[in-house]
Amino acid sequence: MSYQWPAPEPKGAVVLVHGTGEHYGRYEHVAAFLNERGWSVFTGDLPGWGRSPGRRGHIDSFDQYIEAVHGWMAEARAACGAAQPLYLLGHSLGGLIAVRYVQSAGSAGLTGLILTSPCLALKLEVPRWKARLARLLDSAWPTLAMPNGITADMVSRDEAVQAAYRTDPLNYGKVSVRWFQELQRAMEAAWQERAAIPLPVLIQQAGDDSLIQADAVERFAASLPMAEFHRWHGLRHEVLNEPEKEQVMQQMERWMKRTAF
Repeated sequence: MSYQWPAPEPKGAVVLVHGTGEHYGRYEHVAAFLNERGWSVFTGDLPGWGRSPGRRGHIDSFDQYIEAVHGWMAEARAACGAAQPLYLLGHSLGGLIAVRYVQSAGSAGLTGLILTSPCLALKLEVPRWKARLARLLDSAWPTLAMPNGITADMVSRDEAVQAAYRTDPLNYGKVSVRWFQELQRAMEAAWQERAAIPLPVLIQQAGDDSLIQADAVERFAASLPMAEFHRWHGLRHEVLNEPEKEQVMQQMERWMKRTAF
């Protein structure tokens, strides 16, 4: 399922990829910020999340995410033309998807990659029994769903954001056994193939992230040829939904202007 927020007189485009258990509607304020500055935004709900069809919280293969992003990228490029800059922005799981998209599909036509608290190493502890069970059931019962362990207070310090997160009917708090195994395989591949990211990268990492290992993300950034890493101290996982979100988005747009024009 795709969606777009077009700018009145676009100077370029951003393809936005959301995170685990959520949907593109939670980024309307990000799109509004970018639209006001001349950037059209193309996005959608990933397979298994939001309004997309299929079993919720489940994928058969991580390639399904890559294919979804490929479609949004094609829509963005067709709309903005080959001469305008095009960025891929991914949050958390979306950040991992963005990395794997570039590593598998290539960076042709992309101006840069923007990652916010990308899912490159989990900090959220997965009980050993659950990880072992997931490995055993990956083939036997891949659709078995388990709670993802994410709570509203982990994503933001903003109480309004927390309340909305809890009551949002499109948020889904479970993931399948196959989803978990595909996530593990995708993270491993992202590290192994990190040399295949030959374009500018901006990483905005939450400093108080209880879901993702901030130090590991910084090490990943340090291994890239053209990466700029910023750790936002005190901010929780969703840096685009924290009280300081305007500052985060301003930093993002300044970097986009530096790399695009």
